[in-house]
Amino acid sequence: MITPTIFLTHSLIHDELTLKDKNIVIIDVLRATSTMAVALSNGAKEIIPSDSVSKAAKIAKGAGNSLLCGERGGKIVEGFNLGNSPSEYLEEVIKDKTLVFSTTNGTMSILKAKYAKSCVLASFINVDRVLNYLKELNEDFTIICSGKLNNFCIEDAALAGYIIMNLFGNNSTKEEINDPERTAEIICKYYLEDKQHPTNENIFRMFKETEHGKYLAEIGFESDLRFCAEMNSYPVLPVIHNGIIKLKESVEKESEKKASMKKVSVVEEGK
Repeated sequence: MITPTIFLTHSLIHDELTLKDKNIVIIDVLRATSTMAVALSNGAKEIIPSDSVSKAAKIAKGAGNSLLCGERGGKIVEGFNLGNSPSEYLEEVIKDKTLVFSTTNGTMSILKAKYAKSCVLASFINVDRVLNYLKELNEDFTIICSGKLNNFCIEDAALAGYIIMNLFGNNSTKEEINDPERTAEIICKYYLEDKQHPTNENIFRMFKETEHGKYLAEIGFESDLRFCAEMNSYPVLPVIHNGIIKLKESVEKESEKKASMKKVSVVEEGK
């Protein structure tokens, strides 16, 4: 029996070794994991997460062809190139560039998974791709809800509940499911009505009722709520490989290329 585990906020993880050798799913619906999916889909080369503004600046200085991206309090950091709104990440702006990303919540969750066996990013805009990945993986996995300022938030838990209910259905009532997982299921059922086929309008309405959704709307980002509510509009799978976020296909191509080069090297040495 595959067992899912949920941390309802990343602040519950006090030691990164807790996640060592585990399969991790990171959720920050509003907005980091949504924005990163858009950026990679629109041609960004890679995303390097950072836990502080100063560290991000140092990384960007050494990265070359890079952009500083992220927010504090929902707004673009002074001196950064881009904020955390998915609408900013247009192909003509970010194609082939390295994005050094620092956000209040999402990048903190990502960095806590640095010792994980595997790690993918989930949002409503790519959730079916994540579900297919987990089905193929067929192993225990842990979901980290980023939350807001170390606290629980509804929208991340709702997506976590959606993932569990679509993977396990009625089997999610078994004893292996604990209180955090049950809580996520309850929230999903309450806000998304048809929990297996929620409409974009269901999700958008939920966003408008949540603490963080209301805050983003107040500071001028209500359009981001609508954007992040578009189910499966960006069917990509961002994965973390050696501390860097890329599309799964890009990582696979790089691995194949390295394997091919190694094979050629071995053949040449044997001549």
